Amino acid sequence: MDGAQYLRLETIGRKSGKTHQVVVRYIALDNKVIVFPHNDKKQDWVANVLFNPNVKLYTNFGIFLGIAKLKRIQGVNHPILSIFTRKYGIDEIKKRYWGQTKYVEITIQNKLGNSNPEELYYGDLEAAFDTVAEQYDEHIFGNPVNSWLRAVSVGLMKQVFKSGDTVLEIGCGTGTETLSLASSGIKVVATDISRKMLDVLKRKAELMGLSDMVVPVHARASEVKEVLSGLGYEKFDGAYSNYGAINTEPKLPKLAKDLRTMIKTGGALVLGVWNRYCATEILGYTLRFKPRMAVARFKNPVPIGKSRFCVTTYSYTPSEISKMFCGFEIERVLGVVVVVPPSNLTKYLPKRHEFLKKLDLTLGRAFPFNRLGDHFLIVMRKVR
Repeated sequence: MDGAQYLRLETIGRKSGKTHQVVVRYIALDNKVIVFPHNDKKQDWVANVLFNPNVKLYTNFGIFLGIAKLKRIQGVNHPILSIFTRKYGIDEIKKRYWGQTKYVEITIQNKLGNSNPEELYYGDLEAAFDTVAEQYDEHIFGNPVNSWLRAVSVGLMKQVFKSGDTVLEIGCGTGTETLSLASSGIKVVATDISRKMLDVLKRKAELMGLSDMVVPVHARASEVKEVLSGLGYEKFDGAYSNYGAINTEPKLPKLAKDLRTMIKTGGALVLGVWNRYCATEILGYTLRFKPRMAVARFKNPVPIGKSRFCVTTYSYTPSEISKMFCGFEIERVLGVVVVVPPSNLTKYLPKRHEFLKKLDLTLGRAFPFNRLGDHFLIVMRKVR
C-alpha cells in the first residue's frame, strides 16, 4: 500500500460493534485528513462514521486516532474536490468519484506509538507534486505570469551567483531555474520532495548536456542538511528556493537554522516567497465585496480554498523571513506581481502587457511596494 496514496481506515460497526476496515484514498490538509467515498453504492464505513465518529487511521507513517465528520461539497468548484482531483487525476475522479457530493473530514486527535501526523502531510505533499510532474513545465510556461516570475528570479540570481559557484536549490521542481543557472557555469545541487519531479529534471539535464552541472537529490526541505551531509556536501557558496518550498514547509525554522551552517560566510541566500500582504488581491476582493478572501493570507496556515495552491500553504512577510533566518542580513527585497495580475487571474492581463511588467519591476524595487506584491524575492547575505 502506497502511504502517499492510500490509508486503511478503521470504523466501528453500527450494528455489530466490531471493527471495520477499508482502504481509501486521501488528502492531508494541516491536521485533517479528507476522504471521498466512491460513487457507485452506499458504503458501510460512511454509515458507521455517522453512528460513531471515532476512527483509527493506519498508514505507512504510523497509526492515528481521529474524529470523523461527514460534510457536503458545494459544487464542482469546491476547493476540496479540486485538491483531490489534482492529486489523483481527472480520469480516476471520473471513474470512481464523479457525482459524489459528500466527503469525510477526519481531525487527527492523537498518535499511537512513535508515529507523527506530519508524515501524513509530507507524504501527501510528495504525492501532489508527483502527480503533476510531467505537466509541470506546461503549468509554468503555459501561464504568462508564472513564466515571467521565473524569468525575474533567474535574472536576479545570475546577478547574485557567479560561474564556478556551487549552490544549493531547495524545491527544484523540474528545473526551470536549475538549468538556467547550470548553463551559466553554476553547479546546482537540486533538492526536491518529489522523486518524479527529479526524474524530469534528470532527463532535461541529459538532453541539454548539463548532467555534470546538476546534482538531483531527493530530500524534504527540512532534511536537506542530513541528506546532503551523508552525500559529502557540507558547505555551499549560496542557496536559493523560489516560489514553493518555503511556503509549504511546516518546519521552516529548522531549515533556516540548517542553512546558517551550510552556507559559507558572505554567501548569498535568495528566497522567492508567497507574500502575506498582496495589494492587488486585497483591493480586488474588497471591491468585489469578498472581505474574507481579501484577508485570507493574514492567517497561517492559509485556510484551504482561500489560496490557489493544492497543498497546505503558509504566507510570510520579509520581516518574518528576516527574523527566522537570523545570521543573514537583508541585501534587497524585490516585490514581484505588484501591479501585474497574479497567475490565477491572467484573464485580467492585457494583451499588450510589456509596459505593465516594466512598471511592476520599477515599483517592486521601491518601498513600500516591494513588500506588497503577490510574491517577493529577498536576497540575504551570510554574516559572521
